[in-house]
Amino acid sequence: MTDTIRPHDSALGRAVVVACLIIAGSAVVGLAAGLTWAAAAPRVVYQVYTLKPPTAYAVNPETSAFIAADGWYCLLAVIGGALIGLAGYLFGVRRYGPVPMAAIVIGATGAAFLTEWLGHQLSGAPGFNHLLATSKPGTLLHAPISLGSQGALAFWPLVAAAVAGGIELIGVLRVRHEADYGAEAVRGPASGGTRWPHPDGPGQQPGPAGPSAAPGEPGPPGPGSGPEAVGGDPGRAAL
Repeated sequence: MTDTIRPHDSALGRAVVVACLIIAGSAVVGLAAGLTWAAAAPRVVYQVYTLKPPTAYAVNPETSAFIAADGWYCLLAVIGGALIGLAGYLFGVRRYGPVPMAAIVIGATGAAFLTEWLGHQLSGAPGFNHLLATSKPGTLLHAPISLGSQGALAFWPLVAAAVAGGIELIGVLRVRHEADYGAEAVRGPASGGTRWPHPDGPGQQPGPAGPSAAPGEPGPPGPGSGPEAVGGDPGRAAL
C-alpha cells in the first residue's frame, strides 16, 4: 500500500526548498558585497616605526578612511539587504509565507558576516602582520579594511525584513481596502437608504392624491356612483 502525500506536507516541503535557495542566494549576495567592499573602500596608510616590537603609525591620524570604510559597508548592507528582501518576497514569501521570511532574516544575517570577513581578507589581512614584521622602518603599508562599528551588521537583516514585510503589509492593506469597497458597493450608498417596494405593487408609482374626507363625513364619490351609475333610480335622481 502506497502512502498518500497530503497537500500540506507537499507545500511545506516546497517552502523548505525555497528557504534553502534564499539562504544560498543571500550568501552569493554577501560574497559580491565583500568583493565590492574590498575594492571600493579606502585603506589607511601606515608607516613602520620600529621592528622591536613591530610597530606602525597612521601617516594621517585624522584620515577619514576609517569612517569611509564603515560608510561603504553600510551602503552595501542597504543595497544587499533590499535585494535579498525583494527577491525573497517575490519567490518565497508571496507563495509560502513565514518559512521563506525566516530564511530572509537568516540569509541576510549570514551575508552581513560574510561581507565583513571577505572584505577584510581580500584587502590584505592574511599577510599584513608578516609584512609589518619584515618591513624596514619608514616603509609605508596599506592596512586591510575592517569594520569599526559592529552595529552596522544589523543593517543587512533589518533592511531585508523591512522590504519583504513592507511589501506584504501593503498587499494585505490593499486586499482589505478592496474587500471593504466591495461590501460598501453591495450595501449601496448610505444616503439612499434601503428601498422598499411601493404598496401599489412592484413597478407602480403612486397616483395623485385626492381630497381627503374629514372624520365622520362621507368621502368623495367614487367610480360607479352618481346619477349615471347603472342600477340607480332615475326618478330619485331628478328630485
